[in-house]
Amino acid sequence: MQRNYWPTTEWQAVDPATLRMNAEKLSELEPVIKSEFSNINGIVVARNGHIAYERYFNGCGPDDTHHVASVTKSIISALIGIAMDAGFIKNVDQKALEFFPEYVPETADTQKREIAIRHLLTMTAPYPFEDWHEPLDKMCMQPDWVQYTLDMLGQKGSVGTFKYSTAGAHLLSASSLVALEKVPVSLPTNAYLNPLA
Repeated sequence: MQRNYWPTTEWQAVDPATLRMNAEKLSELEPVIKSEFSNINGIVVARNGHIAYERYFNGCGPDDTHHVASVTKSIISALIGIAMDAGFIKNVDQKALEFFPEYVPETADTQKREIAIRHLLTMTAPYPFEDWHEPLDKMCMQPDWVQYTLDMLGQKGSVGTFKYSTAGAHLLSASSLVALEKVPVSLPTNAYLNPLA
């Protein structure tokens, strides 16, 4: 389906069939969400700039704000890709510490020096906490989240083993900001984000 408008604050809803989507399959989402995923407050399925399916749960609606949590990790990954495409991050194997030259790890801390953007993106950098037991409350009380994360980065475990980490995502966001400081303000919006809509 060809789009004849530009979605901004208002998106047009259309029959899923016009977008070559199966309306019956989409309708199967609601009972599954209600029975198995009670923490979902809303779902919007969009294709080619049109809404194919939109439902809200738990008393929520389209104008309610939500804590997006891990969705942010996807956005940060996209920003890393933008910075790489623009040449401001060499590649995913660039060492994470290169973005923080003011941070000097202890001489014995060789593992920390080996951690690359790839490890932060794939959550395969080691941290001192058990998987799924990240002390986010402690990080949130730190005056400098980047310093806190850099201090614990590479502690315990080995590079390449999966460990879910919000702190690592925060470090990625700081890395992307360092890299994107060199990017013209219009570049991410015009060259990259507009085609997504």
